[in-house]
Amino acid sequence: MSSLSKTLGVLDLFGPEQLQVDPETIAARMGLSRATVYRYVKDLCEAGLLTRVGAGSYGLGPRIIELDWMMRQYDPILSAGRELMHELADKTGLAVFASVFYDGHIINTYITESHDASHFAFGRGHPLPLFRGAQSKVLVASQKGKRLQKLHEEIARDPSNPYSACSWSEFARMAKKIRKDGYSITHDELNTGHTGIAAPIVSVDEKEVMGSISAVGTTANFRLLRQETVLDMLIDTTRRIAQNIHAQRSIPAA
Repeated sequence: MSSLSKTLGVLDLFGPEQLQVDPETIAARMGLSRATVYRYVKDLCEAGLLTRVGAGSYGLGPRIIELDWMMRQYDPILSAGRELMHELADKTGLAVFASVFYDGHIINTYITESHDASHFAFGRGHPLPLFRGAQSKVLVASQKGKRLQKLHEEIARDPSNPYSACSWSEFARMAKKIRKDGYSITHDELNTGHTGIAAPIVSVDEKEVMGSISAVGTTANFRLLRQETVLDMLIDTTRRIAQNIHAQRSIPAA
């Protein structure tokens, strides 16, 4: 592992339950000497990736916000699908989420506002639990072979996950059904009283699942809508986003 990778590895210590770290924690978690820790922290602070937030504690720095802004301008799913997501939200009155899978994590990268002012437990950037919620199920199910088996093992180690007791064969069968159906529908899995429908964004050549789009709202609101109609509109939105991404990638560089 390069020195740069080790330095950036400090950022992996942060999470929803760990918003600040101190040098002692970094040294213990990464097996580093205090001198090395202080060198890494100094470099990260100078780059704006860390900032001092208290007596000997550090939090994520302002450079993270700048990178987030740039990501939202040029992220392929958002640049290709932001308007389509708002179009779907306007037609259904539901909140529409864009979500991605990376390095074993699932996060929402964009959320339109719902008409019923719902408050969601997992907002933009907050990691979702594996295989809980429609968007998480769709993205986990898109993994295959050893990747899917590794995710099953991680779920099995989490007693708070309702699918932790599932055997590998049961889990693989559920994932296969989601892939075959091309969507997932869940009720009350992430937000009590809410229903979600998610479908993957599949590349035009069908070789890559680039992310997912989901429509989420109160179960009461879903009863006022024809679920089949919402599903058709959702799948059409993912198809159009994939086509837009393909068109963007086909434009020759200047």
